[in-house]
Amino acid sequence: MGPDEPNAASSADDTATGRVGGAPVTAVSPGTRIADRYLLQTPLGRGGMAQVFEALDETLGRQVAVKVLHPHLMADEAFVHRFRQEAVAAARLTHPGIVGVYDTCSDGHYEAIVLELLDARTLREVLDDRGALDSESVRRIGLRILDALETAHNAGLVHRDIKPSNVLLCTDGRVKVADFGIAKADDQTDVTREGSLLGTAAYLSPEQLDGAAVDGRSDLYALGLVLYECLVGRSPFNGDSPAAVALARLHVDPVDPRRFRSEVPPSLATTVMRALRRDPDERFVDAAEFRAALLENEPPRPVPVPAVDTTPAAEPAAAGFGRSERRWLVPALGILMVATALVVAGALLAQNTSPQVTPPSTAPPEGDQPTLDSVVAYDPSGRGDPGENDDLALLAVDGDLATAWRTESYEAATFFPGKDGVGLYLDFSGPTLVDRLVIDSSDNGWSGEVHLVAAGEMPDGDPGPPDATLSDVRERLTVPLGGARADGLLLWITDLGDPMEPLADGAPHRVEINEIAVEGSAIG
Repeated sequence: MGPDEPNAASSADDTATGRVGGAPVTAVSPGTRIADRYLLQTPLGRGGMAQVFEALDETLGRQVAVKVLHPHLMADEAFVHRFRQEAVAAARLTHPGIVGVYDTCSDGHYEAIVLELLDARTLREVLDDRGALDSESVRRIGLRILDALETAHNAGLVHRDIKPSNVLLCTDGRVKVADFGIAKADDQTDVTREGSLLGTAAYLSPEQLDGAAVDGRSDLYALGLVLYECLVGRSPFNGDSPAAVALARLHVDPVDPRRFRSEVPPSLATTVMRALRRDPDERFVDAAEFRAALLENEPPRPVPVPAVDTTPAAEPAAAGFGRSERRWLVPALGILMVATALVVAGALLAQNTSPQVTPPSTAPPEGDQPTLDSVVAYDPSGRGDPGENDDLALLAVDGDLATAWRTESYEAATFFPGKDGVGLYLDFSGPTLVDRLVIDSSDNGWSGEVHLVAAGEMPDGDPGPPDATLSDVRERLTVPLGGARADGLLLWITDLGDPMEPLADGAPHRVEINEIAVEGSAIG
């Protein structure tokens, strides 16, 4: 769970203790046990209403997130009501894009909500790190949020506080909407006090600022603000204070995001600008219409040029070339004999200079293969120690094509914002002259890079310029490396390719490396 941004409705200073019914309430900290069941451990975030902890559910023996109302707010029945309302509102919703509610606690000392624990960063944290996101990531995040909002709106709930810190980007590619603390149901009385505003000022819709009726289109406006900020790296409105920023949207139209970033697709910019219309009737009528507009902006998937081997043509290579080029060979040469087609294919193959996809064999390639000290998964953007299915890494060098190391599963081929790739690092036993790399892998057209690494130069983030670039990899790929000297080699996967059969988590994008072999000679 990520931190909240302070709500405009909360103006009191945080204090260590509060009083309920005249009795003091103990400050919340790691080691606190709530409802004689949830042991608070690591603080995860703090906002205007509550603090979130990672905690141990001692009854079920699982890790959860526990959101605890600030002690000084417990004496205020309005805040307690809002806090309990979050649990009730979210518990009404079952959707993979909405953070799940497990339990609530109201034991006289603490008010708490128990939530699913997610390995995630908030969109706010990602934007603070990166400034802006690429258009495709923005479109995908918008689609996931709209899926969640459509479920909420269909259940009669308006979130009313959509903002980057309430959007969680999970390490497995999922996008989750959090914090229904000020959600308003059709059958509930608004708990907003006269003269106060609920929500975060920077993301309030014009009708919320005017105190007018609020419906799902207010959430769509706030989402438009979020997507605009993702595209540009800044809010569409400026001011000397949060109130000035909020009031600016009553009188000023935002500047087209392409004025700041010319690479934003015109159709995506138009969609976001429509969501930001001041009049709700001029916006999208509902989340479904907004989603349809974003789907129209989905770019066609580029068809990468197949790689071709630099080594002399052989029968297996010719078969691979024939398969990859069949779309134009068959119409053009349909009247020719099969033998003539093979001769043409062999002549063309000898002239190509990039790596080649060849059919898989049942044994590892022949040659002088340098010995390895270790093979480890490489995931610099992962949580904790870098790794990605670490326990499967050795399956990529066990000589058995029936076994494989695989990436984790993701919803998109390009991972998610803040994560540019994963891979395998091969540490040689000593300095090695690397002639070529042979990879047997899944047949889903993934892309990546090969990096030769000198002693002590293993990267701890994006590995930088590659020694070879791979595209549309299917089954076996041979990569010539020209006898370059290296102490290690990194296979860096940057695009997961076509969807595969979803695993248990439902995400279909992944790459499987059945075998990876280095051919060359050790030095000394």
